[in-house]
Amino acid sequence: MEDFLSKNPQVVVTFLIGVFTLVITIWFSTNNLKITHQKMEKELFSEFNKRYDVFNDSLNLLDSITTLEQLTETDSLIEKKTMHHLLIDYFNLCAEQYYWHREKRISAEIWKSWHSGMMYYYNKYPVVRELWANEIKDDGYKSYYLKVGKNFFKEN
Repeated sequence: MEDFLSKNPQVVVTFLIGVFTLVITIWFSTNNLKITHQKMEKELFSEFNKRYDVFNDSLNLLDSITTLEQLTETDSLIEKKTMHHLLIDYFNLCAEQYYWHREKRISAEIWKSWHSGMMYYYNKYPVVRELWANEIKDDGYKSYYLKVGKNFFKEN
């Protein structure tokens, strides 16, 4: 083998160039994956925060709502949307945030912040808990990307 390598140095050079190229390729691929992940996380973060901002002022109306009936009768601050519909949209936003966190596209730090906000409304307003219970009963949980026994309104 040594005799072959000493008579054919181009094999050694080709092998070393191949290994070097492989290392560089792996390094660039890893960095590109990291950058792509960060870009997606930023886009999700921006989109979800923008959507939450639309709900934010209307969610303050929950202070005066104690029943599901009042929820369906109270208009949100968003044109042509009752508080019932707004809360369903809010649940959908929470579900998307949960889904992307579960898929590891949202960091634990961002999820912790969002989850804390979700738990604020869930814990403070019984009508939110009541509507949520109605939404996930039977197979309703499936429309929120949940598996049996999972609930994004549980404490971490």
